Amino acid sequence: MRRLPLVALCLLAPRSLDAQSAGYGLWQLTEYWIAAESPALTDRRLVPVRDRAGRVLTQACESFANCLCMEGTGRSWDGRLFNWDSRVQGRACFTEVDTALYPYGAGVQGYALVPYRSLAVDPRYIPIGRVVSIPSLQGIRLPDGSAHDGCFVAVDGGGAIRGHHIDLFLPSITAWRRLSREGVLPPRVLIEIDAPRCAWASRFAVHPLPGDPLPDLHVHDEAPDPVADGGLATPAPRQRLE
Repeated sequence: MRRLPLVALCLLAPRSLDAQSAGYGLWQLTEYWIAAESPALTDRRLVPVRDRAGRVLTQACESFANCLCMEGTGRSWDGRLFNWDSRVQGRACFTEVDTALYPYGAGVQGYALVPYRSLAVDPRYIPIGRVVSIPSLQGIRLPDGSAHDGCFVAVDGGGAIRGHHIDLFLPSITAWRRLSREGVLPPRVLIEIDAPRCAWASRFAVHPLPGDPLPDLHVHDEAPDPVADGGLATPAPRQRLE
């Protein structure tokens, strides 16, 4: 086996957390959301959504099943919430979420997803549970009329979220369409991990327990926008989970 010189090994090694904490380089920014089942007349083929034991959790229309595999979290027509669990022998497996504990779905390691606050990350680069500052998202308009402070928490992941890539969790595709129309979602951003100004945002890294009161997160979904989407009705092809 040919040995690489030490300097080459140093170049191949991932950058340290200290370098990342300083906001090293540009990071790719993408978005994901809760898929919503809304069967159309042309979408009547049913697909079983199964858990890891092979049990059928629900019979879903095919388009919703595909979106559920993409987004990782989805709400069926009857209000039930499903979350990505694992892949068994090539088959995507899901679990039904207790919405009393996880009203917007579950991230990794038992963290609750919070729209406009949760990030899916590569934990080799951003440790799970840490706060992240994204200055270029500071000031975006939230559904309740307030301005975002640009502070987030790393509480989720995905098989296709690798390296300098972060995925922002939104409540719905409607929210994504509005922010896209407003031009406030840049494809690449600078970040700072453990930014002192965002220390307070650790309250959004929640491990809910039965009986705990849900924190008032001031998160509201958006009603479907009747205004034309200007070509943004369908997201560009992408991949989150494997």
